[in-house]
Amino acid sequence: SYEGGANDFHGGSGPLNVTESPLSGPIYQAFIDAGREAGYPVTEDFNGASQEGFGRYQRTIFKGGRWSASFAYLRPIENQRPNLKIISTGVVTRVVIEKGKAVGVEVAEGKGRLARQIRADREVILSAGAVQSPQILQLSGVGDPEVLKRHGIETKVKSTGVGRNLQDHLDVTVIHDMPVPLSAYSLQKGIKKLGVGLQYLYNQTGPGADNFLQAGAFLSSRPGLSMPDIQLHLVNAIMMDHGNAGPEKDGYTVHACQLRPESRGTVMLASNDPFAHPAIDPNYLATEEDRRVMRESVKMVREVCRQNALKAYTGGEVLPGASVKTDAEIDAFIRQKGETIYHPVGTVSMGATDASPLDGELRVRGVDGLRVVDASVMPTLVGGNTNAPTIMVAEKAADMILGKAALAREEPALAGA
Repeated sequence: SYEGGANDFHGGSGPLNVTESPLSGPIYQAFIDAGREAGYPVTEDFNGASQEGFGRYQRTIFKGGRWSASFAYLRPIENQRPNLKIISTGVVTRVVIEKGKAVGVEVAEGKGRLARQIRADREVILSAGAVQSPQILQLSGVGDPEVLKRHGIETKVKSTGVGRNLQDHLDVTVIHDMPVPLSAYSLQKGIKKLGVGLQYLYNQTGPGADNFLQAGAFLSSRPGLSMPDIQLHLVNAIMMDHGNAGPEKDGYTVHACQLRPESRGTVMLASNDPFAHPAIDPNYLATEEDRRVMRESVKMVREVCRQNALKAYTGGEVLPGASVKTDAEIDAFIRQKGETIYHPVGTVSMGATDASPLDGELRVRGVDGLRVVDASVMPTLVGGNTNAPTIMVAEKAADMILGKAALAREEPALAGA
């Protein structure tokens, strides 16, 4: 439900609240202005007629709190549906398949605990994500026979596509010191921290009611592309190691990720123990085009950070650092510091041929009564964040399971089309 109301690109009455970032610190507007100064367009709506350019992000924050899929879909019905039971401590160890049909799941509530079966009257819906859905299928005997044999698992359905086709957005950061005390570091110190807390308690507004990632861009790495292949996120803080290390001084971070990677990786069993992590090989930067796009993204961010609009907020470059200049040095930096932005998809993909584990109704080929509904079903990675598309997949799957007719096709006009 978009706060601006329904239009050609947004719904106005759905369960998921979508609001505009308020650009609560001056650096966010400065970043957008710097993009304009560097010659890039500015867009009013990344999810509207024109995605390309600099602008503010929309997010699922409502009345000062995160409005997750849990709030939107589960909370309203969790105590009202007699056929809904949420078990948050259980781990699915396998799907129970008997005579070619999924009849339930095996669940253990802790390593070493005795697993129990939960039987299904109609269908089993597997929604464990792009990492664990292929793992559970392989543990259940659905996958590449050679992989299953190595781990002593009987093959029930040969499906060599399970665990393959992994795609993810590789992310790299350009970080600058900030000569003024306006980043998240200063906002969590002393009297400023008290002020942030009091403002949030009083009316659920201010820095405590939002994230520090409010502005960004969708850009093209070269002329002639039909759609952007780079996404930028500005974070009003020094953010290293996925944010695990807290900032020790004022600064800002620009994240750059490649939206449409050519590289494909795998998620395969490392053990037949359902509590063991699978072997994840993202195979980042496997092609020259992927390396080129990531290299260009760093150069483009540096260009934007040099603009006058950001001059008051930009000190020395922390990463990659002034010594990193040549293409070879930038490539080495990306290989050393690149990290996931947590957008894995594609490992149990849908498709029109038997090479794909799923058919167009998200049913597992070779097994009756089993569907997969999560980001793993996407054949290709979307050119943006994966949260909303995954929710869309779930809504579409629910309609298919219930036998609802498909919605009428809509094709709103795009800028430049």
